[in-house]
Amino acid sequence: MGEGLYRHPDGRTVYVEPFEDIDPGDDPLAREAWRDLGEAIASRLSDAWERVPRAWKRSGERIAMRNGLHEVWLHEDSCARVHVTFGIRGDLPDTDALARATMFVRAEAFFDRLACHYDLRVRTSAWTSARRVSRKRPT
Repeated sequence: MGEGLYRHPDGRTVYVEPFEDIDPGDDPLAREAWRDLGEAIASRLSDAWERVPRAWKRSGERIAMRNGLHEVWLHEDSCARVHVTFGIRGDLPDTDALARATMFVRAEAFFDRLACHYDLRVRTSAWTSARRVSRKRPT
């Protein structure tokens, strides 16, 4: 069997393929693609967000950005896809309800902005995905 598409219960996930045209053995180019992805994510979020260096949620899930309620984390799979998840911070016992209530709308707005830089895909089943269609033209 292959590897299924990543899904986290406390977040919304899209898939990007920043390494699509990169030779798997070209480490400098792959690092540059990761930097580009990180910069694209950071530039699509407000000043209320901060970068989170060397922080991990679970095995393989690196937290890239965080604000008071939400996080954006990344997970690379064996097919050179990066799963970008906009989700609820795991350390919010008091504001969890507010984070859940606003997560869907904020995630979709973030993905609309990220779609200006990358072709995004969304999960349609454990093994399939489809092109993500933006809700409206971001400004």
